[in-house]
Amino acid sequence: MKKKKKITITVLCSCLGVLLAAGAAAAILLPVTYEIDRSLIVKNPDCRVVAEKRDGYTALVKKDAAGDGPDGEFKVIGFTDTHLDHNKEKGNVTMEYIIRNIVNEKPDLVVFVGDNVTSSFNGRRAKQLCEVMEELGVYWTAVLGNHEGDNAWSISREKMVKLFASYSHCLIEADAKHTSDGDEVWGEGNHVINLIDSQGKIARSLFFFDGGNEMSEADLEAYAAEIEAGTGRKDDYVKPSQIKWYRETVADLERIGGGDVKSTVFVHIPLPEYKTAYEELTGETEVSPTSVPVYDTPNENGDYLIMGQRREGICCSGHNGGLFDALLDVGSTDLVVCGHDHVNDFVLSYRGIVLSYNEPSGYSSYNLYTKKLSDDLLQGYTCYTFRADGSFGLEQRHNADLYPAAQEGIRALYD
Repeated sequence: MKKKKKITITVLCSCLGVLLAAGAAAAILLPVTYEIDRSLIVKNPDCRVVAEKRDGYTALVKKDAAGDGPDGEFKVIGFTDTHLDHNKEKGNVTMEYIIRNIVNEKPDLVVFVGDNVTSSFNGRRAKQLCEVMEELGVYWTAVLGNHEGDNAWSISREKMVKLFASYSHCLIEADAKHTSDGDEVWGEGNHVINLIDSQGKIARSLFFFDGGNEMSEADLEAYAAEIEAGTGRKDDYVKPSQIKWYRETVADLERIGGGDVKSTVFVHIPLPEYKTAYEELTGETEVSPTSVPVYDTPNENGDYLIMGQRREGICCSGHNGGLFDALLDVGSTDLVVCGHDHVNDFVLSYRGIVLSYNEPSGYSSYNLYTKKLSDDLLQGYTCYTFRADGSFGLEQRHNADLYPAAQEGIRALYD
C-alpha cells in the first residue's frame, strides 16, 4: 500500500513539473505582442492616394483636392527583416520606429520586404501589425521571407497572407495566380501593383514575389552539383511558374498601356547576381567587413557601385533560378529590391538593372552592433521615389541619424 502511494505521489510530482515547465514556456512565447504608444499614430492629413482595380489589376492613383490626378511622384518606403518575434523589448523598439518613420515620411505605399513577423506563436503579432497599419491609414503590402512559417508553432505562410489581405489598407493578394496554360503559380502572395499617372497610364508596375524558405529535398537533389560548386547554400529561389507569370503579366500590362512599362521587383532573398556583380565590381571574392568600395566608377561594361557595403556573405540560393536573365530578356524591370542579409546594404547597377538591398529595420536579430562591426546600428528604411517619367530614386535612411538621442538606450538592449 505504501509503495503504491509513493508511486502515485511521484507521478503527480512529475506531472506537476511538466505542467509548470509548459506554463513557463507558454508565458515566454504565447502572449507576446508589443506596447504601442497610440499618441505616435497620426494619419497623413494630405494623403490623396486611392487604391482601385483597373483592367483586372490593383492600381494606386494619386489625386489632388479637386479629385484630379497630378503628375506627381509616388513615395514608397521599404522595411525589411523587422523580425517581429517574441523578444518584447526589441520588438517594442522596432514597432516604434516603423510608426515614427511612416508618420514622418508620409509615404504613398509601405512595403515589408520579408521576415516581417517571425518566430513561434506569431499570429497575434501579425494581427497587431495589421491593426497598427490600419490606424496609420497608409496603403501597404508585403513579400514573405524565409522565416515566415518556418516552424511548427508559427502560422503558415498561406494564413499569413490571408490575414494581411483581410485588412482594407493591405494590397497583398491571397488568391493563387495562374499562367496562360492554367498552371498555378508557385508561392503565396505573388502580386503586382500599378502606379498610375495623371493621364491614366501605368507609370510603373511593382512586382512582389514569394521567394520561399529553403529549397525542397527534390531541388536539393536535382541541383546538388550546382549548389556544391557554388555557394553551397540551401536558400530558396523564384520558381519557373513565377517567372512565366511575370513575363505574361508584363506583356499584358504593355498591351493595356500601349507601350513599354517600367517595373520594380521586390523579393526577400537576393538573386545570385548580387554576389556575381559585387565580386566583379570590387574584385573581392572573400568578405571584408571593413572594406569600403569605390562608387560611381563604371567598369568596361558600364556596371558600377552606387552606395553601401557587403559586410557578410551574400546569402543567395545555391541554385540560379533564372529570374535575372528573364528580367534582362523582358526589358521592363530596372530595379530589384531584397532583404535577408542584415548587415549588407549595397546598391549597384549591373547590366542596366539596379540591384538594391533594402535597409534592415528590426532590432531583434543580428546586426552591426551584435556582430561587433560598429557601435552604430544600421536599422532604418529605404525610401523609393517613382516619377511620372519612369525614372526612380532611392535613399537609405538610418534611425541612428534620425533619432540619435535614442541610440544609447537601444544599444543597452544588447549589453
